[in-house]
Amino acid sequence: MVSTLLRLGATAAFALASASAHAACTPAIADSDLIAPGKLQLSINPTNPPQQFVDKDGQLQGLNVELAAELGKRLCLPVELVRMDFPAMIPAMNAGRIDGIDTGMFWTEERSKLMYMVPYAIQAISVVVAPDSGIKIATENDLIGKTSAVEVSTYQMNWLKKLSDTSVAKGGAAVEMRTFPTATNVVSALLAGQVDNALLVDSVARDLTGRGRVKEVLSGLGTARTTLGFRNKAVVDAVVKALNAMRADGFYQALFDKFGLTAMPADQPLAIAGPGPA
Repeated sequence: MVSTLLRLGATAAFALASASAHAACTPAIADSDLIAPGKLQLSINPTNPPQQFVDKDGQLQGLNVELAAELGKRLCLPVELVRMDFPAMIPAMNAGRIDGIDTGMFWTEERSKLMYMVPYAIQAISVVVAPDSGIKIATENDLIGKTSAVEVSTYQMNWLKKLSDTSVAKGGAAVEMRTFPTATNVVSALLAGQVDNALLVDSVARDLTGRGRVKEVLSGLGTARTTLGFRNKAVVDAVVKALNAMRADGFYQALFDKFGLTAMPADQPLAIAGPGPA
C-alpha cells in the first residue's frame, strides 16, 4: 500500500517501499547518481486512470504506480512518487528536484533531447463529448471550427494545434483550443458545457466512458509511444535492465493485461529512444 509522506501545497510525495524492505540486497544505482541518497524520486500526475489515479482512500493506484513499485523491488531501492502537474515535471527534473518522470509521457523528438526517454507503452488520443451531447464528430476534420478542451503542454495539445494550423494554412477555420492543467480540469470544463469536446489519452477516455461520464466519438488519433524519462544515464541504464527483466519473466505483460493497456510490441526493444540530454 502507498503511504503519504509529504504534502506541500499541490505537491505530495508517496513512498512505495521503506528502506528496510531493501536491507537484504544491494542497490542497483549508486547514491552519487540520485538526487537524494538512498531513494529514486519520480514525478507522477495521478489524474489519468487507469494509468495513475488516487482512490477513495487517498491512495495512489494504477499501472504506473505498480510499475514504479516493481522497479523499486528490482533496483533494490525505495521509490518515492512525487505528485505534480505535468507542465512542472520537465523543469523540475532539469532543476535537479526529481530523478525521473513516471506519468505516461508521449515520446517526441524534442523531449528526447532533453532527457533519456524509454518507451514502454503505446497510447493514442481520443475525442470525447458529454454523455447527452448531440454534437456530431465522425472524423478529426470535424474538430475544425469547434471548441476543444485539452491538457496544457501535452502531446495531445500539440497534435490538436497542428491540425488547426494545417486547416488555417489551407484557408479554413481554426480549432478554438482551451487548455487546462490536468485531465480532471479538462473533463470538468466539458461537463460544464464550456467546450464542445475534449481530447484525452485513449486509456483515460475508455475509463471515463466505461463509467458513463463521457461519450467517446473518436479514438486512435496520433498513435505513439509513451515513456519513462530520466536525467541520469546510470539511472536509466539500471531501469532499462529492470524493465527487460520484467518482460522476460512475464510481469510486464501481465501488468498491462491487468489494466487493459497496450504494451510495447515484442519486436520493439525496451531501450532508450533518442539522443538524450546534451
